[in-house]
Amino acid sequence: MKLEHLTEGKILKYLAMFFMGLVLVTVLVVFVIKSPKQVMDELVRRGVEELLVVEEDPKDVMRVIFNGTGTPLAAQFASQSTVIAINDNIYVFDVGPRSNANLVMNMTLEPAFVKAVFISHTHSDHVGDLGQLNLASWVRGREGPLQVYGTETVQDLVDGYNLAYGPDRMHRVAHHGADLIDPEVGLMEANIFNTDDGEVLVYKDDQIEVSAFYVPHDPVTGAVGYRITCQDRSVIISGDTALMDDYSYANGADLLIHEGIFHQVNTRIARIAERVGKLRMMQIFDHINHYHTNMIDYEGEPGLLSRMEGIDVDMLVLTHIIPTRDNFLVKRKLKEFISKSPVETIVVEDNDEIHLPLGSDEIIVK
Repeated sequence: MKLEHLTEGKILKYLAMFFMGLVLVTVLVVFVIKSPKQVMDELVRRGVEELLVVEEDPKDVMRVIFNGTGTPLAAQFASQSTVIAINDNIYVFDVGPRSNANLVMNMTLEPAFVKAVFISHTHSDHVGDLGQLNLASWVRGREGPLQVYGTETVQDLVDGYNLAYGPDRMHRVAHHGADLIDPEVGLMEANIFNTDDGEVLVYKDDQIEVSAFYVPHDPVTGAVGYRITCQDRSVIISGDTALMDDYSYANGADLLIHEGIFHQVNTRIARIAERVGKLRMMQIFDHINHYHTNMIDYEGEPGLLSRMEGIDVDMLVLTHIIPTRDNFLVKRKLKEFISKSPVETIVVEDNDEIHLPLGSDEIIVK
């Protein structure tokens, strides 16, 4: 072939073929040097290491990991759970069904490093995996009883899980011995607070401070949101809440992680349920509108969109979307919300991460 006939595309094609050939030759050389058994042993070793060896946290980076972003109506997602990880310390905010599996399979999170769990309220989609998280962190080497923080209903939650998992703890100790699997460490301890007098500091160590504040989620009692501060970075988690009148409490935060419901879409689903005779589901969808945050203002009904006007938040992070965000109507509404939002807004899914380097105003969405 004459050089003048070579186009850029052909050159790239020939280079790709060359490098593919080089890879094949390398593989053949490896098989010649090593026996098939050696190759298989190497593959098994690497596979096992990937399941057991957890990467260290990047130093001085506040990591926000979304282990569960769904609702009871969205089976394709794990239910609510957000992790704050900093310098190999893990703090879990809610632990809904299936979220623990995402934590365990995330090979940048070591369950043994879980320091505390913070419960926003005791709906099942926020607490259903608490027993599994306790088990995983205990077996992996947690050093003391799992500390669980929340309002008064959390005491019954912790007592109930400790009772329900009693036979399992007994069996684990019998399998492995008390020297390796300390039965006392396998328990959880409740740390109860109340927010009757306003926002209250509920936890502090050498990495983070956690404050709790009341949110309206009637008729649920004791529902709270959390403010997590690590030096100059801060994250606010709304928990489940109806729309609040004033969002100035979020001023100065790097992230506001907030739930939401599209009233108009949800109401349309309720009316369809009524037409097809599913009256029980009609009532449930109608009720849901009253204790979650309407997203977009309509016909005199206020929404989170207008509440964000004038609020000094670097990023609004949407989770726990109702109806499910896979619904084509919800997708359209989310695009509308994001396009009109006065603050930068993203929607997260399971296993998404956001990094907040300390000493910086950078927000890195993974």
